[in-house]
Amino acid sequence: MEAASLLVTEALEGNRYALARLISLIEDDGADARASLAALYPHTGHAHIVGVTGAPGTGKSTLVNQLAKSLRAQDTTVGVVAVDPTSPFSGGALLGDRLRMRDLAGDPGVFIRSMASRGSLGGLARATGDVVKVLDGVGFDVVLVETVGAGQAEVDIARTAHTTVVVEAPGLGDEVQALKAGLMEIADVLVVNKADRPGAANTARALEMVMDRNASQGGAGRDGWCPPILQAIALDGTGVPEV
Repeated sequence: MEAASLLVTEALEGNRYALARLISLIEDDGADARASLAALYPHTGHAHIVGVTGAPGTGKSTLVNQLAKSLRAQDTTVGVVAVDPTSPFSGGALLGDRLRMRDLAGDPGVFIRSMASRGSLGGLARATGDVVKVLDGVGFDVVLVETVGAGQAEVDIARTAHTTVVVEAPGLGDEVQALKAGLMEIADVLVVNKADRPGAANTARALEMVMDRNASQGGAGRDGWCPPILQAIALDGTGVPEV
């Protein structure tokens, strides 16, 4: 317990190694994890938590990478929790340490953590909410949570995030996948990524039609918010500042 208390103290002081070890402790979910979370709790409640979800192949990782870079350009500190499919061999995160986010490596204002979903439904590992609390508690301004992108149960992200970004892309075979996946109901912001591809305008129009229909049925977003539909090309950063 003393070791856990020391990890919390050092993580609060900005020690990245201690933060990484503390998150591993939280993932293991033992008695020390509960005590650590209790110690961190008074420091939480300051970060803005953004969930990024959508079907596989929409470019969520690239968008998260660019969002982090854009936020850093505004001197905003960023924690990233990327929930990956679990490796059937090691039980660890299949995509490892987020190779696609390597250009953020070395920035002291960014901390990236991959988590294995370990079979959890909902696109979020069971411990994700606790890891978000840790990053909030140690002082990150924004925490970006990227989900697995496994389909219908992705709506779990809405329980964790203050703002939910749903990512679509043209050419995935069904322009209103989000409707079928139940994602439209949780979206605070809709992003048509890969907007340089043929069909992007059609995808945006299809989403607009769905949103208009939802609004006409009294289903406008939470608290009367109507989610904007934005187009972006995450690969080169086009449209990302607007997002």
